[in-house]
This record gives sequence, C-alpha cells and structure tokens, in this order.
Amino acid sequence: MYLQLLIVGLAMGMIYALMAMGLILIVKAVGVMNFAHGELFMLGAYIGYMIAIDMGMPYPWAFLLGMLLFAVCGAIFMFSSYWPLRNSEWSVCVIISTMGISMALKEFVRLVWGANPLRMEAIIPGSIRFGSVNLEKQYFLIIGVSIVLIIFVYTLMERMRIGKMMQAAAQNRRTAELLGIPTILTILFTYMISITLSGVGGWLAAPLFFVSQSLGSFSLKAFAGIVVGGFGNVKGAVIGSLIVGILESYSILITS
Repeated sequence: MYLQLLIVGLAMGMIYALMAMGLILIVKAVGVMNFAHGELFMLGAYIGYMIAIDMGMPYPWAFLLGMLLFAVCGAIFMFSSYWPLRNSEWSVCVIISTMGISMALKEFVRLVWGANPLRMEAIIPGSIRFGSVNLEKQYFLIIGVSIVLIIFVYTLMERMRIGKMMQAAAQNRRTAELLGIPTILTILFTYMISITLSGVGGWLAAPLFFVSQSLGSFSLKAFAGIVVGGFGNVKGAVIGSLIVGILESYSILITS
C-alpha cells in the first residue's frame, strides 16, 4: 500500500510540477501571475479528448498534434492577455485580463463539449503488479513524460542560448532590446512553453479523472508547490510540487 501511495503521489506531484513550472516561467518573463493557468490545464484535457477520442488519431501522432495545438494556444493567450496591455501603467491590468480569459475558457469548453464530464481511457491501458499491489501504467507514463519535459526545460533555460536570451528579457526587457534580443519572440516562446507544459499535464491527468471544468482547480495545488519550493525558483517549484503530491497521497492514511 505504501508503494502504491508513493507512486500515485509522485505522479500527481509531477502533474503539479508541470503546472508550477509554467506559472514560474510566465512570472519570470513578464512579472505577473497567470490566473488562467488552471483553465489552460483544463483546456489541455479537452484538446487531448478531442484528438484521441473525437478524431480517433493514434497516440504518437496525436501527441505531436497536441503539442502543436498547445503551443498555438500559448501564442494566442500571449497576444490576447499580455501584449495589448504590456505598456499599461498598471501591471494589475494583465492579471485582470488573465482572470477574464479563465472565465471565457470555462464557457468555451462548455459550449463546445457540453457541461457533462467526459471519460477518456488511459493512454497506456493496463496495470503493473508489484506483489499484492496493482498500479496503473498511466501513473508511470505521467512520471516518465514529466521527467523528460522537466529535463528539457532545465536544459533549455540553463544550457542553451535561447534560454539565456529568455532570462535576459525577463530580467530587463528594455536592456535586452538594446542588446539586440527580440523580446517579443522570447516572451512568445516563454508563453508557448508554459501553456504546452500545462496542456500536456491536463492531457496526462485526464484519464485519471473526468474531463470537466473542475480540472482547473489543480492550479491551487501547483501554486502550493510554488510556495513550498520558494516563489520564483523553477527547481524549487518542482520539488515543492512533488512534496505536495506525496503528502496529498499519504494523507489518506490519516483521513481514512
């Protein structure tokens, strides 16, 4: 039982970590909190349902199409919520715009897919048996994909030139522009990565839960992971999210 709770906690912590990384990237890029991040996570689940169930596309191709659609959603989100308000004297305007988009996304999925929760089968069906414990393969898929994405983001931000450009634009946009860094592209790329991380997280979580508007509440646990790990620290957000996921899983021993 303890092993089962550990694997479940790690999987959920990884999902929170993907969201937390996306939130931190936007905060570091433009200095505001994205209050629509939970709804973008929810949208990822609905897009995954559309591609895999409605369109019936095989998962390898479906995953590639999903990544493309998530990146496009990130670009649309950036140009609708941040770019028109980037020069406003009140930074709170961008925050308010994300709140408005979060409500719009809820209504959008309700109009397109209806108000009833949808059921999506596991991406990798079946389970793995460890002694007397059966663990769904979906949990291992979540852990594996999340590790790959976390390593990719870390390598991008810390080892690659474009990551250095993104960090420079985040620290001081005007100075970065004087140095010849195209800040519009670095901020756009940051939004695309952020929303893609959240969208993939929503898609991976969808088979474990019903695809519904309630998935947006996952952002609260991602925010808790950010607070635990130290606000503004990507590595700390990942560690904090894992702690939140494991504690949430083992809390059943106290509440049951």
